[in-house]
Amino acid sequence: MHTPTVSGISDTERRGAMATSPKAIPTSETKDSKKKRMRSPAYPYINLETAIKRAKEFYDREGRNAAPVGVAAKHWGYEVKSSASTQTAAALMSFGLMQDEGTADKRKVKLTANALKILLDNRADSREKDGLIKQAALAPRVHQQIWTKWGAVGISDENLEHALLFDWEPPFNEKSVGGFIRQYRDTISFAKLSESDNGSPGDGNDGSAASEEGDYVPKVGDYVQWEPNGILRFPEPKRVREICSDGKHALVEGYFTGLPISELTLQKSLVTTEPPQKTGVQSASLSNKLMQEFVVPLSDGNHAVFQWPTTLTKADVDDLKDSLRILERKIDRSQETQSEKEKSA
Repeated sequence: MHTPTVSGISDTERRGAMATSPKAIPTSETKDSKKKRMRSPAYPYINLETAIKRAKEFYDREGRNAAPVGVAAKHWGYEVKSSASTQTAAALMSFGLMQDEGTADKRKVKLTANALKILLDNRADSREKDGLIKQAALAPRVHQQIWTKWGAVGISDENLEHALLFDWEPPFNEKSVGGFIRQYRDTISFAKLSESDNGSPGDGNDGSAASEEGDYVPKVGDYVQWEPNGILRFPEPKRVREICSDGKHALVEGYFTGLPISELTLQKSLVTTEPPQKTGVQSASLSNKLMQEFVVPLSDGNHAVFQWPTTLTKADVDDLKDSLRILERKIDRSQETQSEKEKSA
């Protein structure tokens, strides 16, 4: 297994493995070539060992603070707007080591509670740290699916490649499947996953159900992570409170819209951040920062997300209502502009 240096960039990163990420910078190409190109399922383009080292590099410079993606890129030795930097951030998020906030120029990234526990646990024999590394290894949905299907019993690289090219949905691109298999093997080896770890998310050994394809089927009371396009959306797992009547969506605590079951992964336990210091001022400050979120799935696979603080004054409520009216007008104008473009095309 290749072991990259902490300060340097690994060979895999230099080759720029073709992992997909919704936030990766696209290359310039014609519309026809975009239609013809086959996109593999989302997966981390670096292995877990490298991802943890990138998390350490970020921590050494930023600690627990959030930083713009461009700043993180510099910590990793990349150009600010390089695709490698966005793919690295996406990989860390896929492993559950990093989370993001904001969009476009205001987008920032920070390390998760799990990442900090891994990085700061210096105990010689820490079962907690080992468990978190194993959890991170199976956090990417495609990793979880492969481990659920074949586990430690294993499958040859040739047979795995054939399955990913012809039996997987969506199928892998033949140009990237080899890079993915190397990344997956390195990650499983680094995490020291074994047959005794078959109680992984989604395999049904912990009381959860699984479909014939091996996909996780949630039940009320499970703690889950939402992972659309390979990106972890919850800072910490959410509890399933209801399965929708269509059998394809689930409602989780704090969300008012059903989330696609195909994008949910089971988490063994609720991961919480460090408890706040028990002072009246800090407790009030933290309660004011709690956010409600309303997620609206859109027809193209994207999601519209609305957030607001849990605690609002009457003036805040009035301002939000006025803002929603403005937003409604903007959405209407956007639809009118799109219709005009389609007519002129």
